[in-house]
Amino acid sequence: MIVPLAVIAATLVAAVLVPYGYPVKWLTVTMPLEELSPFAAIQVSAGVVAGALALAARRDSAPGVVAIVFALIGMLASTIMTGIAVKVFADGGLWTHVMVFVAPMAVAPVLAFNALRMRGWDRMLLLVGAFAIAALPYGCPLIPGMFNLFSGGLVYLAAWGTVLVLFVRGMTLRASYDTTGR
Repeated sequence: MIVPLAVIAATLVAAVLVPYGYPVKWLTVTMPLEELSPFAAIQVSAGVVAGALALAARRDSAPGVVAIVFALIGMLASTIMTGIAVKVFADGGLWTHVMVFVAPMAVAPVLAFNALRMRGWDRMLLLVGAFAIAALPYGCPLIPGMFNLFSGGLVYLAAWGTVLVLFVRGMTLRASYDTTGR
């Protein structure tokens, strides 16, 4: 999960191609550091968690408090920003958008709460999964403005998709480990 998290963190400063208009035109966009927004907490958290996971793996130990705190910060920032988007879409009567965004808002805090009751790498796996699910709406191409918010969304979407696949794979391996005892 380190590489996709690092890619998400890198989108804070990366220049990528952004799909724009119809027919689609490609624009190069950068997000200058002078214009930081609250959304940057998501990318900074991803970077810190990636670094903490790399250090923990190198030391052959479980991730520490820093990784846990920043995974929670990223998950909470994502959930709060999604809540704001849901309010705006609900006020505008855009119910398709509301339905897409409500599911991650419900699932991510439950996963995070359950993760905090665990220990070691199991806790980190669930926290990273909660973080990925909470921030999933920002890689959603259904909302062009949200999709383009994170340096184009394409790199961001690929990274989050990878994180989610790894999370699901880790959960299935964990479940098979629990049932077989190996």
